Amino acid sequence: MRFLMNSIVAKTKVKLNEIGIIFITILFLIFTFFPIYYIFLTSIKPANLLFETPPRFIFKPTFETYNVLFLQEKYHIYYLNSLIVSGIATFLAIIFGSLGSFAFVRFKFSGSKILFFLVLLTRMYLPVTTSIPVFLAFKQIGLLDTRTALIIIYTATQLPLAIYILNSFFEAIPQEIKESAELDGCGPFNLYWRIVIPLATSGILAASILVFVFNWNEFLMALILTTVNAKTAPVALSAFSESEGMIHWAQLSALGFCMTIPTIFFMIFMNKYLIKGVLAGSIKG
Repeated sequence: MRFLMNSIVAKTKVKLNEIGIIFITILFLIFTFFPIYYIFLTSIKPANLLFETPPRFIFKPTFETYNVLFLQEKYHIYYLNSLIVSGIATFLAIIFGSLGSFAFVRFKFSGSKILFFLVLLTRMYLPVTTSIPVFLAFKQIGLLDTRTALIIIYTATQLPLAIYILNSFFEAIPQEIKESAELDGCGPFNLYWRIVIPLATSGILAASILVFVFNWNEFLMALILTTVNAKTAPVALSAFSESEGMIHWAQLSALGFCMTIPTIFFMIFMNKYLIKGVLAGSIKG
């Protein structure tokens, strides 16, 4: 009887723990997604309900704000600029970052650790400290207000992050596999392309997600280097605050919600790779 009672108590404790975990998870999800939900509600509210107190959650939605924003005022161009610039810069950062990481892992030489540290050091300074020389350099070569300028600066800025993340995944590949490939006549490039890259696919995806998110949300350099043609969505968000201090909440919410869509996509469908990227280098095998 005592054994049966102890078993019932133990099972009850386990169920209570599971219920507690589920409850905390639900609270966390509400806390995380409610602001996004409220931003979306604000973007589809009629103008006369925007400043109603207390705020109304049930109403007849209108998508006039999206129509004005993306069809009449052409703000989809800025959204497209962000997609193009972030996508290309991420692709280039991963290509060069994987080559750099492979070089650090494959070719050990005197001072390689110092060089690796210097590469990572460029990630530690604040972008505002180099904003003036960067602006003058791109002005001198005539690349201001172009996507090319943003692609170059985004690639250079995120390259150390890509190298750092991929370096951890490349080092985790067993040395025996690399040595066997070399014994079979596999040169450095074939080793990189045929062995290392396929085995580090999850790491490449993780690095790509993090690099893209950082590029997607970048504001300062896009503000400094663009005016009209290459303006990105984060910079366009700031245009809804007028000189009198009035904020266009509906338009701001609509574009802000659209800005969160790629991030939400990565969080939901590629979270396991994102977690790997965040934890890269924290555990050494």
